[in-house]
Amino acid sequence: MTCATCGNELSEGARFCSSCGTPQGKADEERRVVTVLFADLVGFTALAERLDPEEVKHRVDACFERLTADIMSFGGVVDKVLGDGIVALFGAPVAHEDDAERAVRAGLRLQQTLATMATELEAPFRMRVGINTGEVLVGSSSAGRDYTAMGDVVNSADRLQSLAAPGQVLVGPATHDATTEAISYQDLGQLEVRGRQESLRAWSALSAVRPPGARTRRIADFVGRERELDLLHAQARMAVELEQSQIATVFGEAGTGKTRLVEEAAGQMASRFGARVLEGRCVPYGEANVWWPIADVLRHAFGLATDCPQDEAEVIVKTGLEIHLPEDSEQQRARIHVALTHALGFNTPMRGGDRNRNRSEVIFAMSRLLEVELEQRPVVMVLSDVHWAAEAVWQLVGHLLDELGRSRLIVLVTARR
Repeated sequence: MTCATCGNELSEGARFCSSCGTPQGKADEERRVVTVLFADLVGFTALAERLDPEEVKHRVDACFERLTADIMSFGGVVDKVLGDGIVALFGAPVAHEDDAERAVRAGLRLQQTLATMATELEAPFRMRVGINTGEVLVGSSSAGRDYTAMGDVVNSADRLQSLAAPGQVLVGPATHDATTEAISYQDLGQLEVRGRQESLRAWSALSAVRPPGARTRRIADFVGRERELDLLHAQARMAVELEQSQIATVFGEAGTGKTRLVEEAAGQMASRFGARVLEGRCVPYGEANVWWPIADVLRHAFGLATDCPQDEAEVIVKTGLEIHLPEDSEQQRARIHVALTHALGFNTPMRGGDRNRNRSEVIFAMSRLLEVELEQRPVVMVLSDVHWAAEAVWQLVGHLLDELGRSRLIVLVTARR
C-alpha cells in the first residue's frame, strides 16, 4: 500500500504517511496545539478586472505552487486554498518542537517569494499573513475526508490576516511568546477586531535573528568526558605533529552534549596548538543555500555578521583575500571571490549555472583558502548537526581531507544517530 500523495510505502494500519504526513483513511478527531497560517493575496481582484480569466488563473496557480512549496519546506501542510487565500497548519498531522517558529519563518518567506513572483509575472500581487497558535480540534471534516483544524485559534489567525497590511506578517500572543528569541517583532498593541468583543494583541514579524534550529544554550562548567577528550586530543596531536589531516565524528542523541564536547575540544586545540577554530552549523529546514554551514565557516573566517548585506560582504571578502592570498594572481583572487560570495548565499554570476561546476568552484576556493591558512597554523573546522548537511557539504569535506591530507587540518563534526 502506498501514499496517494507522495508514493511512499505505508506500513500496515498506518494512519499517516511517515514521509509527508498525509492522513490515510479516516483520521480520528483529536486536540492538538497547532500554529495556523492564513495568507491572502492582495491585487487579485484588480488583476481579474483587466485580464482574461484563464490568464488570471494561470498567474494565481503559479503563485500558489511556489507558496505551497515554501510552506512544505518549513514542515507545514496546506489545509485548504480559498480563492485567493491559503490556509496552512504547522503541528498537525506532524508535530515539531518549533512549529510556531517554522510558521513565522514560512510567513516571511512567502512575502519574499511573492515579491519576486510579482516582478516575474508582472502582476501587482501582495500578501497579508496572519499567524496564531493554540489548541484546536483536528481530524476529517464531516463533509468529507479532508484533514482540517477547527477552533477559535483558526478564526483568530484569519482575523489577524485581515488586519495585516499588504506585505505584513501579523502574529498573536502565543505565537509571539514561542518565537521571540528567533524573530524580531514590532509590537502593535491591542487591535480592534470586527465581529469580536475582545481586542486582539498583535505583533508584526520583521525578520529572523538567528538560523533555524538554534536554541538558547546555558553554558555550564565542563565536567567529565575525559576519555572522549583524550581521543580527540590524540587525533589533534597526530594532525599537528605528523601533518596528517584528521576527521572525528561525535555521534549522540539530541541534548546529550555533543556540541559542548566538541567546543571544549576545539578550545583546547586552540590553546595547546595555536589552532584557528572555524565553526559552521547545518540547519534543519527552510534554507535554500546548500552551503549554509560553509557560509557559517566563511563568516567566522572573515568576521561577517549573519545579516551583513552583500555589498559590504563583498568588500570585506575582497580585502581579506588580498591580504590572505598576496601571491595569487588578481584573476585567481577574483575567481575565488566569486565562489566564496556564492557560498555565502549572495547573488553572483554563478547563480543558476551548472550545479557541478559551481560545486567545483566552491571546493577549489575553500581548498585554496585553507591551504594558505594551514601554512601558518593548524586549523580546526567544526561542523555541527551534519545529519542535516547537503551532499555538496560532504563532497567538500571529502575533497579537503584528500587534497589537504598532508596538513594540520582537523575536522570535528557532530551528528545524531
